[in-house]
Amino acid sequence: MRSYAIKNRFHAFLIHLVGSALIAVLVVAIVFFVWYPYKLATATGVTEIFLLILMVNVCLGPLLTLVVFNVEKKELRRDLFIILLLQVGALFYGVYTVGVARPAYVVFAIDRFELVYANELTEEKLELAAKDEYKTVSLWGPRWVAAQLPENISERNELLFSSVDGGDDLAQLPQYYLPYTESRDKVIEKLQPLETLKQFNAQNLDGYNEIISRYSPDLSDYGYLPLQANSMDLVVVIDKQSAEVLDIVELKPWG
Repeated sequence: MRSYAIKNRFHAFLIHLVGSALIAVLVVAIVFFVWYPYKLATATGVTEIFLLILMVNVCLGPLLTLVVFNVEKKELRRDLFIILLLQVGALFYGVYTVGVARPAYVVFAIDRFELVYANELTEEKLELAAKDEYKTVSLWGPRWVAAQLPENISERNELLFSSVDGGDDLAQLPQYYLPYTESRDKVIEKLQPLETLKQFNAQNLDGYNEIISRYSPDLSDYGYLPLQANSMDLVVVIDKQSAEVLDIVELKPWG
């Protein structure tokens, strides 16, 4: 009888573990392939903390099931429901946390790209967007746009003072957004040679050489711009003829 109870307990544990793992795979796909694609998870520093939350969630639920499962227990359904409720709540908290802070836009602003996060864009800011497509934040990954400095001198000065005081800068204001393709010439004008990266990555020459070999022998056909983020700044490799974004790599874009 005891061996039968133990067998049932481990059977319930395995079912719970497999179910939790399948849900975790789905969540990982949404987070790392939709909300934080390319290397944006690295740039934002979300990878470690989210995977830790997810692993605790996946393991804790099945382990609690292993502890409490007993087919003869009258409160078994109640206990399993409480475990499931706790697990779903923890999972929702983890997904919500990374969701509200997900990259909403990758903005070309003056001479670099900047990540703008969903929780930075208030309804008031979005409502001022010049184009309807920028009045919302996409649920299906960040959009690539450009931000154009205002022509009005007083607006420029106001923007400058806001930035200096730690307020919103150009990239955080959708009212100045325009399609990335409309800034093609400005992007190309600001491109820096890939060879410049060597001086900033003396501690990561393997990474530098890998990028150089990837785009050799015609390095003059490519350039890069920095991608500024809150955890790690990255390098965006761009085609010099079309301004097409080709790659985002984990190299230091400046000293």
